[in-house]
Amino acid sequence: MLFHYGGDEEGGQILSWFKKQMEAIGTLWDAELPEAVLTIIYSGMDAFGLLAAPPAVLDANGTTFKQWCERYIVPRLQTVDGTAITAVDLYAARCGVLHTSTPLSSLEREGKARQLFYEFKGKAGINMFLNTQQKPVRLDIEKLAMAFKEGGIAFLLDLKNDANGLSTAGDRAQHFLRWGTAVK
Repeated sequence: MLFHYGGDEEGGQILSWFKKQMEAIGTLWDAELPEAVLTIIYSGMDAFGLLAAPPAVLDANGTTFKQWCERYIVPRLQTVDGTAITAVDLYAARCGVLHTSTPLSSLEREGKARQLFYEFKGKAGINMFLNTQQKPVRLDIEKLAMAFKEGGIAFLLDLKNDANGLSTAGDRAQHFLRWGTAVK
C-alpha cells in the first residue's frame, strides 16, 4: 500500500495512532475519496501540531498547526508547478476543507493565503466561482499525503531524541480515542 507506515513496531500510542491515520489514508485513497483523504491529512497535521507544542499550550490552534507544518511539511512539498507552498497556505486550505468542504477560508479571502486547487489521480478539484486576491495554486494530493507521511516519520524520530517533548506528547496522546468493545 502506497501510504503504509512501514516503520518499526515500537513507539507506543503516538506511533499506533499515526499508523492508523496512514491506513485510513490508504483505504480512502483506494476508494477514490480525495476529500476524505484531505480531511484525515489536515486533522492529522492538527494533532501533530498539538503533540509538538510547548507544555503550556492546551489546545491545537492555527499557531500549532503552522509551526508543525513549517518544520515537517513545507520542506517536503511543492505545488504542481514547482512553487513553494507556505504553512499559511496549508492552514487556510485546512480551514476550508474541515469547516466548509470548500477551498475557501478567511485567510484566502483577506489575501493572506493562496487558494489551493487539488489534483487527484488525474482529476482536478477546483472552485468554480473563483474570486481570490492571489493566483491559486495546484497541489497534488498524493504529494501532500507523502509529505504528511515523511513529515510524521521525521517528527516521531525527533520526539525519540527529545525526552521533554516526548513526555509532553505522550501525555497528550493519552487522550486519543481508543476503540474497543463497549462494556454494558
